[in-house]
Amino acid sequence: MLLTFQLTAQPKVINIHGDVNDTSIRTIKITYPTDGELSKWDSKVIAVANGVFSASFQLPFPTNVGIAYGNRYFDKNYIFSDVNILIDTAGDLQITGSPWQSEYENEFAPFIQSNEKVYDSLMSFYRRYGGEFQKIVNDSVILFRERYGLQRADLLYEYIKLHPNSYIALWDIRHFASIPASYKYFDFEKLFSSFSQQMQQGSFMNALKEKIALSNRLQPGQVFPEEFFKGYEQTKNVIKENCRFYLIDFWYSHCGPCIAEFPRLKEIYNRFKSKGFNILSISIDTQQDEKDYRIAIQKYDLPWSHIWDKDGALSKKFNVNSFPTYILLDKDDRIIQYGIKTNQLEAFLKEKL
Repeated sequence: MLLTFQLTAQPKVINIHGDVNDTSIRTIKITYPTDGELSKWDSKVIAVANGVFSASFQLPFPTNVGIAYGNRYFDKNYIFSDVNILIDTAGDLQITGSPWQSEYENEFAPFIQSNEKVYDSLMSFYRRYGGEFQKIVNDSVILFRERYGLQRADLLYEYIKLHPNSYIALWDIRHFASIPASYKYFDFEKLFSSFSQQMQQGSFMNALKEKIALSNRLQPGQVFPEEFFKGYEQTKNVIKENCRFYLIDFWYSHCGPCIAEFPRLKEIYNRFKSKGFNILSISIDTQQDEKDYRIAIQKYDLPWSHIWDKDGALSKKFNVNSFPTYILLDKDDRIIQYGIKTNQLEAFLKEKL
Protein backbone atom coordinates (compact mmCIF):
# COMPACT_ATOMS: atom_id res chain seq x y z
CA MET A 1 0.00 0.00 0.00
CA LEU A 2 2.84 2.39 0.82
CA LEU A 3 4.53 1.86 -2.53
CA THR A 4 1.31 2.35 -4.46
CA PHE A 5 0.64 5.60 -2.60
CA GLN A 6 4.15 6.87 -3.32
CA LEU A 7 3.85 6.31 -7.03
CA THR A 8 0.37 7.73 -7.51
CA ALA A 9 0.61 10.73 -5.14
CA GLN A 10 0.30 14.21 -6.66
CA PRO A 11 1.71 17.50 -5.30
CA LYS A 12 -0.31 18.28 -2.23
CA VAL A 13 -0.63 20.39 0.87
CA ILE A 14 0.74 18.78 4.01
CA ASN A 15 0.24 19.92 7.59
CA ILE A 16 2.78 19.91 10.39
CA HIS A 17 1.94 20.08 14.08
CA GLY A 18 4.85 20.60 16.46
CA ASP A 19 5.38 20.40 20.22
CA VAL A 20 8.45 22.04 21.71
CA ASN A 21 9.65 21.07 25.19
CA ASP A 22 12.71 23.32 24.97
CA THR A 23 11.42 26.68 26.24
CA SER A 24 14.33 28.60 24.68
CA ILE A 25 13.04 27.92 21.16
CA ARG A 26 10.96 30.80 19.80
CA THR A 27 10.86 30.11 16.05
CA ILE A 28 11.23 27.16 13.69
CA LYS A 29 12.48 27.53 10.11
CA ILE A 30 11.37 25.00 7.48
CA THR A 31 12.98 24.83 4.01
CA TYR A 32 11.45 22.82 1.16
CA PRO A 33 11.24 22.63 -2.68
CA THR A 34 8.21 24.14 -4.36
CA ASP A 35 8.49 22.47 -7.76
CA GLY A 36 9.08 18.98 -9.09
CA GLU A 37 12.33 19.98 -10.82
CA LEU A 38 13.88 21.14 -7.51
CA SER A 39 14.74 24.48 -9.11
CA LYS A 40 12.80 26.57 -6.60
CA TRP A 41 12.94 26.37 -2.81
CA ASP A 42 11.13 28.31 -0.14
CA SER A 43 11.48 28.82 3.62
CA LYS A 44 8.96 29.53 6.34
CA VAL A 45 9.79 30.94 9.75
CA ILE A 46 7.12 29.76 12.19
CA ALA A 47 6.51 31.19 15.64
CA VAL A 48 6.42 28.87 18.64
CA ALA A 49 3.61 29.89 21.01
CA ASN A 50 3.10 28.13 24.34
CA GLY A 51 5.32 25.28 23.21
CA VAL A 52 3.33 24.63 20.01
CA PHE A 53 3.76 25.48 16.32
CA SER A 54 1.99 24.52 13.10
CA ALA A 55 2.50 25.02 9.38
CA SER A 56 1.04 24.05 6.03
CA PHE A 57 2.79 23.98 2.66
CA GLN A 58 2.74 22.14 -0.64
CA LEU A 59 5.29 19.48 -1.61
CA PRO A 60 5.76 17.95 -5.07
CA PHE A 61 6.65 14.44 -3.80
CA PRO A 62 8.19 12.81 -0.69
CA THR A 63 10.74 15.43 0.26
CA ASN A 64 13.79 15.92 2.46
CA VAL A 65 12.65 18.99 4.39
CA GLY A 66 15.16 21.13 6.29
CA ILE A 67 14.16 22.08 9.85
CA ALA A 68 16.21 24.58 11.84
CA TYR A 69 16.09 26.58 15.05
CA GLY A 70 18.82 28.58 16.75
CA ASN A 71 22.12 27.19 15.50
CA ARG A 72 20.79 23.65 15.00
CA TYR A 73 19.82 22.21 11.63
CA PHE A 74 18.18 18.86 10.85
CA ASP A 75 18.18 17.72 7.21
CA LYS A 76 17.03 14.09 7.32
CA ASN A 77 13.31 14.81 7.59
CA TYR A 78 11.34 12.92 4.93
CA ILE A 79 7.75 14.12 4.63
CA PHE A 80 4.79 13.77 2.27
CA SER A 81 1.93 13.38 4.72
CA ASP A 82 0.58 15.19 7.77
CA VAL A 83 3.09 14.74 10.58
CA ASN A 84 3.76 15.52 14.22
CA ILE A 85 7.12 16.90 15.28
CA LEU A 86 8.45 16.80 18.83
CA ILE A 87 11.47 18.80 19.97
CA ASP A 88 12.39 17.46 23.39
CA THR A 89 14.11 19.21 26.28
CA ALA A 90 17.51 18.23 24.86
CA GLY A 91 16.64 19.93 21.59
CA ASP A 92 16.44 16.68 19.63
CA LEU A 93 13.82 16.31 16.93
CA GLN A 94 11.43 13.40 16.37
CA ILE A 95 8.94 12.96 13.51
CA THR A 96 5.89 10.68 13.65
CA GLY A 97 3.24 10.02 11.02
CA SER A 98 5.57 9.85 7.99
CA PRO A 99 6.10 6.44 6.30
CA TRP A 100 9.14 7.90 4.51
CA GLN A 101 10.77 8.99 7.76
CA SER A 102 10.12 5.49 9.10
CA GLU A 103 11.84 4.02 6.03
CA TYR A 104 14.86 6.27 6.58
CA GLU A 105 15.20 5.50 10.28
CA ASN A 106 14.33 1.79 10.23
CA GLU A 107 15.64 0.61 6.87
CA PHE A 108 17.96 3.05 5.05
CA ALA A 109 20.05 4.31 7.98
CA PRO A 110 20.81 0.80 9.31
CA PHE A 111 21.61 -0.38 5.76
CA ILE A 112 24.32 2.27 5.24
CA GLN A 113 25.56 2.35 8.84
CA SER A 114 28.93 0.79 7.99
CA ASN A 115 29.48 3.46 5.34
CA GLU A 116 28.67 6.25 7.79
CA LYS A 117 31.41 4.91 10.07
CA VAL A 118 33.89 5.28 7.20
CA TYR A 119 32.66 8.86 6.76
CA ASP A 120 33.18 9.54 10.47
CA SER A 121 36.77 8.28 10.15
CA LEU A 122 37.32 10.57 7.16
CA MET A 123 35.93 13.57 9.03
CA SER A 124 38.21 12.87 11.98
CA PHE A 125 41.18 13.74 9.76
CA TYR A 126 39.63 17.08 8.80
CA ARG A 127 38.79 17.90 12.42
CA ARG A 128 42.32 17.09 13.51
CA TYR A 129 44.36 18.53 10.64
CA GLY A 130 42.04 20.93 8.83
CA GLY A 131 42.23 20.94 5.03
CA GLU A 132 46.03 20.97 4.75
CA PHE A 133 47.46 17.44 5.00
CA GLN A 134 51.04 16.24 5.05
CA LYS A 135 51.69 13.46 2.54
CA ILE A 136 51.41 10.58 5.00
CA VAL A 137 48.09 11.96 6.26
CA ASN A 138 46.89 12.86 2.76
CA ASP A 139 47.42 9.26 1.60
CA SER A 140 45.13 8.07 4.38
CA VAL A 141 42.54 10.73 3.56
CA ILE A 142 42.50 9.66 -0.09
CA LEU A 143 42.11 6.02 0.96
CA PHE A 144 39.17 6.78 3.26
CA ARG A 145 37.56 9.09 0.67
CA GLU A 146 37.73 6.39 -2.02
CA ARG A 147 36.50 3.73 0.36
CA TYR A 148 33.59 5.94 1.41
CA GLY A 149 32.53 6.83 -2.14
CA LEU A 150 32.86 3.37 -3.68
CA GLN A 151 31.20 1.63 -0.74
CA ARG A 152 28.32 4.13 -0.73
CA ALA A 153 27.74 3.58 -4.46
CA ASP A 154 27.62 -0.21 -3.96
CA LEU A 155 25.28 0.08 -0.97
CA LEU A 156 22.93 2.42 -2.82
CA TYR A 157 22.73 -0.02 -5.72
CA GLU A 158 21.90 -2.91 -3.39
CA TYR A 159 19.34 -0.83 -1.49
CA ILE A 160 17.57 0.30 -4.66
CA LYS A 161 17.32 -3.29 -5.86
CA LEU A 162 15.49 -4.08 -2.60
CA HIS A 163 13.47 -0.82 -2.63
CA PRO A 164 12.97 0.20 -6.31
CA ASN A 165 10.42 2.89 -5.36
CA SER A 166 12.48 4.54 -2.64
CA TYR A 167 12.51 8.32 -2.51
CA ILE A 168 15.00 8.05 0.36
CA ALA A 169 17.57 6.47 -1.96
CA LEU A 170 16.82 9.10 -4.61
CA TRP A 171 17.42 11.92 -2.12
CA ASP A 172 20.72 10.29 -1.14
CA ILE A 173 21.74 10.20 -4.81
CA ARG A 174 20.80 13.88 -5.03
CA HIS A 175 23.27 14.62 -2.24
CA PHE A 176 26.15 13.09 -4.17
CA ALA A 177 24.89 14.57 -7.44
CA SER A 178 25.47 17.95 -5.75
CA ILE A 179 29.17 17.14 -5.19
CA PRO A 180 30.86 16.91 -8.61
CA ALA A 181 34.14 15.87 -6.97
CA SER A 182 32.44 12.60 -5.93
CA TYR A 183 31.24 11.67 -9.42
CA LYS A 184 34.15 9.31 -10.10
CA TYR A 185 32.79 6.91 -7.49
CA PHE A 186 29.22 6.70 -8.82
CA ASP A 187 27.71 5.10 -11.91
CA PHE A 188 24.57 7.21 -11.85
CA GLU A 189 23.00 5.55 -14.89
CA LYS A 190 23.35 2.17 -13.19
CA LEU A 191 21.68 3.53 -10.07
CA PHE A 192 18.85 5.23 -11.97
CA SER A 193 18.12 2.15 -14.07
CA SER A 194 17.68 0.10 -10.88
CA PHE A 195 14.58 2.09 -9.88
CA SER A 196 11.09 1.09 -11.02
CA GLN A 197 9.90 2.37 -14.40
CA GLN A 198 7.42 4.70 -12.70
CA MET A 199 10.16 6.28 -10.60
CA GLN A 200 12.35 6.68 -13.68
CA GLN A 201 9.62 8.69 -15.37
CA GLY A 202 9.22 11.12 -12.46
CA SER A 203 10.26 14.77 -12.52
CA PHE A 204 12.67 14.27 -9.60
CA MET A 205 14.84 11.77 -11.47
CA ASN A 206 14.73 13.77 -14.69
CA ALA A 207 15.90 16.86 -12.79
CA LEU A 208 18.80 14.88 -11.31
CA LYS A 209 19.82 13.55 -14.71
CA GLU A 210 19.91 17.08 -16.12
CA LYS A 211 21.91 18.33 -13.14
CA ILE A 212 24.46 15.54 -13.55
CA ALA A 213 24.75 16.11 -17.32
CA LEU A 214 25.60 19.78 -16.74
CA SER A 215 27.93 18.97 -13.84
CA ASN A 216 29.86 16.57 -16.08
CA ARG A 217 31.01 19.61 -18.04
CA LEU A 218 33.11 20.54 -15.00
CA GLN A 219 34.85 17.18 -14.80
CA PRO A 220 38.61 16.82 -15.57
CA GLY A 221 39.32 16.76 -19.28
CA GLN A 222 36.31 18.90 -20.20
CA VAL A 223 36.58 22.45 -21.52
CA PHE A 224 35.36 24.95 -18.94
CA PRO A 225 31.91 26.26 -20.04
CA GLU A 226 32.20 29.30 -22.29
CA GLU A 227 28.91 30.62 -20.86
CA PHE A 228 30.76 32.02 -17.83
CA PHE A 229 32.73 34.39 -20.08
CA LYS A 230 29.74 35.90 -21.89
CA GLY A 231 30.17 39.66 -21.60
CA TYR A 232 33.67 39.15 -20.17
CA GLU A 233 35.51 38.18 -23.34
CA GLN A 234 38.18 40.84 -22.83
CA THR A 235 38.72 39.66 -19.27
CA LYS A 236 39.35 36.15 -20.56
CA ASN A 237 41.88 37.45 -23.08
CA VAL A 238 43.76 39.31 -20.35
CA ILE A 239 43.84 36.23 -18.11
CA LYS A 240 45.29 34.01 -20.82
CA GLU A 241 48.14 36.33 -21.80
CA ASN A 242 51.38 34.41 -21.18
CA CYS A 243 49.33 31.91 -19.15
CA ARG A 244 50.03 28.18 -18.88
CA PHE A 245 47.57 27.48 -16.04
CA TYR A 246 44.87 29.45 -14.30
CA LEU A 247 42.57 28.91 -11.35
CA ILE A 248 38.82 29.53 -11.30
CA ASP A 249 37.78 30.69 -7.82
CA PHE A 250 34.04 30.54 -7.04
CA TRP A 251 33.23 32.76 -4.05
CA TYR A 252 30.92 35.46 -2.67
CA SER A 253 31.45 38.50 -0.47
CA HIS A 254 29.90 37.08 2.73
CA CYS A 255 31.62 33.68 2.49
CA GLY A 256 33.87 33.31 5.55
CA PRO A 257 35.87 30.31 4.23
CA CYS A 258 36.39 32.12 0.90
CA ILE A 259 37.79 35.19 2.63
CA ALA A 260 39.98 33.08 4.91
CA GLU A 261 41.70 31.58 1.84
CA PHE A 262 42.50 34.89 0.15
CA PRO A 263 45.91 35.40 1.83
CA ARG A 264 47.00 31.93 0.72
CA LEU A 265 45.72 32.51 -2.81
CA LYS A 266 47.54 35.84 -3.01
CA GLU A 267 50.75 34.20 -1.83
CA ILE A 268 50.50 31.57 -4.58
CA TYR A 269 49.48 34.15 -7.17
CA ASN A 270 52.42 36.44 -6.40
CA ARG A 271 54.86 33.52 -6.40
CA PHE A 272 53.83 32.01 -9.74
CA LYS A 273 52.30 34.90 -11.73
CA SER A 274 55.53 35.65 -13.60
CA LYS A 275 55.92 31.95 -14.44
CA GLY A 276 52.60 31.57 -16.26
CA PHE A 277 49.90 31.27 -13.57
CA ASN A 278 46.78 33.38 -13.16
CA ILE A 279 43.52 33.47 -11.19
CA LEU A 280 39.96 34.34 -12.17
CA SER A 281 37.40 34.84 -9.39
CA ILE A 282 33.72 34.27 -10.18
CA SER A 283 31.37 35.76 -7.60
CA ILE A 284 27.83 34.47 -7.04
CA ASP A 285 26.78 37.56 -5.08
CA THR A 286 23.14 38.58 -5.39
CA GLN A 287 21.96 41.79 -6.98
CA GLN A 288 21.33 43.30 -3.53
CA ASP A 289 24.91 42.48 -2.48
CA GLU A 290 26.55 44.12 -5.49
CA LYS A 291 28.02 46.89 -3.33
CA ASP A 292 29.45 44.38 -0.84
CA TYR A 293 30.93 42.38 -3.74
CA ARG A 294 32.77 45.38 -5.15
CA ILE A 295 33.92 46.55 -1.72
CA ALA A 296 35.27 43.07 -0.90
CA ILE A 297 37.54 43.08 -3.97
CA GLN A 298 39.10 46.33 -2.76
CA LYS A 299 39.08 45.46 0.94
CA TYR A 300 40.94 42.17 0.48
CA ASP A 301 43.16 43.62 -2.27
CA LEU A 302 42.49 40.91 -4.84
CA PRO A 303 44.81 41.74 -7.77
CA TRP A 304 43.49 39.25 -10.35
CA SER A 305 40.50 39.43 -12.72
CA HIS A 306 36.87 39.11 -11.64
CA ILE A 307 33.54 37.98 -13.11
CA TRP A 308 30.17 38.54 -11.47
CA ASP A 309 27.79 35.62 -11.96
CA LYS A 310 24.81 37.62 -10.75
CA ASP A 311 22.73 35.65 -8.22
CA GLY A 312 24.85 32.59 -9.01
CA ALA A 313 22.66 31.76 -12.01
CA LEU A 314 25.33 29.91 -14.00
CA SER A 315 26.98 28.44 -10.91
CA LYS A 316 23.66 26.86 -9.89
CA LYS A 317 23.11 25.63 -13.44
CA PHE A 318 26.45 23.82 -13.42
CA ASN A 319 26.00 22.53 -9.88
CA VAL A 320 28.62 24.63 -8.11
CA ASN A 321 27.09 24.97 -4.66
CA SER A 322 29.90 24.97 -2.10
CA PHE A 323 32.31 27.84 -1.61
CA PRO A 324 35.08 28.39 -2.18
CA THR A 325 35.34 25.96 -5.08
CA TYR A 326 38.62 25.98 -7.00
CA ILE A 327 38.99 24.58 -10.53
CA LEU A 328 42.42 24.38 -12.18
CA LEU A 329 42.55 24.90 -15.97
CA ASP A 330 45.27 24.78 -18.60
CA LYS A 331 45.85 27.50 -21.21
CA ASP A 332 43.28 25.85 -23.51
CA ASP A 333 40.56 26.11 -20.82
CA ARG A 334 40.63 22.36 -20.24
CA ILE A 335 39.92 21.30 -16.67
CA ILE A 336 42.82 19.66 -14.86
CA GLN A 337 41.27 19.28 -11.41
CA TYR A 338 37.92 20.17 -9.86
CA GLY A 339 37.95 21.08 -6.17
CA ILE A 340 41.71 21.45 -5.92
CA LYS A 341 43.05 22.57 -2.52
CA THR A 342 45.59 25.35 -2.13
CA ASN A 343 48.33 22.97 -0.95
CA GLN A 344 47.67 20.75 -3.99
CA LEU A 345 47.71 23.81 -6.24
CA GLU A 346 51.06 24.95 -4.88
CA ALA A 347 52.59 21.47 -5.30
CA PHE A 348 51.28 21.28 -8.88
CA LEU A 349 52.68 24.69 -9.84
CA LYS A 350 56.06 23.95 -8.22
CA GLU A 351 56.31 20.84 -10.37
CA LYS A 352 54.99 22.30 -13.65
CA LEU A 353 56.35 25.84 -13.50
